Amino acid sequence: MTLLSKFVPLGGLLLAACSTFSVSNQWKDPSWTGPPASNVLVMGITKSDTYRHVFEDTFVHQLQAVGVQAETSYSQIPSGVAAEKLSDVVRATGAQVILTTRVQRVEQRLSVTPSGPAWGGFYGWYGGAWASSPDVTQYDAVTLETTVWDAGTQKVIWTATSEGVGTNNIPQASQDLAKTLIPKLKADGVIC
Repeated sequence: MTLLSKFVPLGGLLLAACSTFSVSNQWKDPSWTGPPASNVLVMGITKSDTYRHVFEDTFVHQLQAVGVQAETSYSQIPSGVAAEKLSDVVRATGAQVILTTRVQRVEQRLSVTPSGPAWGGFYGWYGGAWASSPDVTQYDAVTLETTVWDAGTQKVIWTATSEGVGTNNIPQASQDLAKTLIPKLKADGVIC
């Protein structure tokens, strides 16, 4: 299975977004010696054309802001395109690496926070503890996987798993993700 054929099955995933990100796992291929890429093709793997356009435009803008040439894939690669055409497009862009992001999982979680008085000694606390109830919040925990592929060798050279709380504000979530991951890509020498 080549790098290019791996993109097609992922096209069915919805790119949900998060408003705040933390990187839970990060890996760089220790055998990859670079040089750091100065030309990146950005691909958002999602069924939604709107989400894909917003995500790719945001990442391209943020990469260009730090001096890296970057290009969206949506302008040249329709969703679910055949692997043979994808190969031609990747070559035509001159991209050294391909940055992809997809949803790995979405989990519903509950946050339970006790409420009640924390002062007034034991007797004040005891009476208030019986009268108060906890605050319960339900939310979606979204895990995204971002992978950077070497366009020449078609091998993974860097990957990160990021986690956050789901949101409908895709533009802000895309900016937050870019601001979280681009410094890490630079620090690891994946991009210049």
